[in-house]
Amino acid sequence: MRRPWRIAAAGLLAAALADLSSCALNVPYDKYAIVYGIADYNGLLSTLTYTDDDADAMYQLLLVSQGFDLVTLRTNSAATKSQLLTDIGNIATDPDMDEEDLFVFYFSGHGGPEGIGPEPETGDAENEWISLYGSTYPPDLSTTFSDDALVAALRVIPCRKKVIIIDACNSGGFIGNELEVDGEPAALAEGSESILELAADAIRLYANFDGSSADIPPWEALVLSAAGERELSLEGPFYGHGIFTYYLLEAETEGDQDHDGWVTVTEAFAYTQEKLYRDYYLGRFGPYDAYSPHVSGGPVDYVLFEAR
Repeated sequence: MRRPWRIAAAGLLAAALADLSSCALNVPYDKYAIVYGIADYNGLLSTLTYTDDDADAMYQLLLVSQGFDLVTLRTNSAATKSQLLTDIGNIATDPDMDEEDLFVFYFSGHGGPEGIGPEPETGDAENEWISLYGSTYPPDLSTTFSDDALVAALRVIPCRKKVIIIDACNSGGFIGNELEVDGEPAALAEGSESILELAADAIRLYANFDGSSADIPPWEALVLSAAGERELSLEGPFYGHGIFTYYLLEAETEGDQDHDGWVTVTEAFAYTQEKLYRDYYLGRFGPYDAYSPHVSGGPVDYVLFEAR
């Protein structure tokens, strides 16, 4: 659960493999997204401030700037679990969609853990959840999506390239901690890793993964989360967004670290992690609550944005 003025929940983002040898930025596949953001929980959960603004901004980025073929936006009372299941079904049956296309799911709102205490070092039998409109605490599964239930619902979408982006507390639990490529907050003391180090970690984790902690494994979707399994995700008036989403939106223009014209999921993660570390953790707000974005490991990286 969050302290309302500071904590933002995130959403999920799907991205696509691209032909990086091509000089043209027009990708040869269609791009689809579902974007949900909830600030007003109608008194059932504490009110947030910027999570619906997060969703509005992500919708504009994907539809207008990135030229997605279809982006479905739901905020506040429209963002229910039943509506999300309907939206997933509608996209899954789009006659123009095929397996080569890209699908992104983004969520900003409340999130929560099943367990308490320190983040487990191995294994991940516990569920985390995102709270849709109408959710309560403790969560009612009729109105709330667990990590396992979300990936199961998204399986009907035929795209092979899927990215889930969650700006919510405890959202790293959607990954399964044996597949997290990023560092824990303690690693923030040394700054973020380079793209090459992140890629090496991703391949190593994938090669040695035995399936014991698969919440959303990378062969189902790449997951980019605002925080760890036992961490909060923050929002604040200086940003006008969840802090993670604020920097993720910037990654479109600032995150192309290898200058090839594309911003991959790993590059977007590296940019948001570095900016949160430099501008938030060491910056004007100080280390009030240490947290770090997380990203799942895998043998491939997907293009999230065309660099602008």
